[in-house]
Amino acid sequence: MSDDRSDDPYARIADLYEAEHRGWTDDLDLYRALAARAGDPVLELGCGSGRVAIALADAGYDVRGIDTSEAMLAIARANVAGRQLPVGFSCGDMRRYDSGRGFGLAICALDTLLHLQSTGDVLDTMASVHRVLRAGGLLAFDIVNPTPDLLAMGDRVVRHQSTFVGPRGTETAHFVSWDLDPEAQTIDSMHFYDWLSDEGLVQRRTASFRLRYLERDEVEAALQATGFDRLEVYGSVRLDPFEPDSDRMIFVATKPDP
Repeated sequence: MSDDRSDDPYARIADLYEAEHRGWTDDLDLYRALAARAGDPVLELGCGSGRVAIALADAGYDVRGIDTSEAMLAIARANVAGRQLPVGFSCGDMRRYDSGRGFGLAICALDTLLHLQSTGDVLDTMASVHRVLRAGGLLAFDIVNPTPDLLAMGDRVVRHQSTFVGPRGTETAHFVSWDLDPEAQTIDSMHFYDWLSDEGLVQRRTASFRLRYLERDEVEAALQATGFDRLEVYGSVRLDPFEPDSDRMIFVATKPDP
């Protein structure tokens, strides 16, 4: 998920990320439906700790997940250890992935695409996916819709994002602060995870990420430039119609027959 493998920002918080997200299932029906529509094998870009990939493997699909964070991949592999599931995880860069396999579906869930830092990175990713999909295959991804209200709400304030049971069984609070650069379309985000030790002392771990948000027009242009067609855009993982004030942008694009 991080572009820089020598300085993996997820290494410090991989277990916290897993604990916070393991119970989040809102998007799983979407990806199961897409897998039923497109067929396997399925490729997940930026698979993290395997939340979506493992759910699809549980449903019987042949899944491969790639990520640049070895810390996250270690958790994904541990989550399937001893289970006979058709899923595998490997270190790989979504901008340059080339497995030689004819995937029916490629997915990128929950804002993972925002780790790409430039239009060139987006184009390279779309092109690499286009190469590994078979004709008629689908690319689907879920990203935030960067409305002015959303961006203004998060800029330079500390927000409480969630409270969850952490890996040590303690209640953990997750806070986020953004520093927004509208010209570069970047969000420098700082994440704070706080919990109490057995002695009642506050413990904290932090991580920082630079994300680059995407406008709808930029995404559509990148998909068209790399050979995708039959573009579908939705406003939620329930496939509600997209509106300018929708919270999410769900893109589904098809690799055309030659």
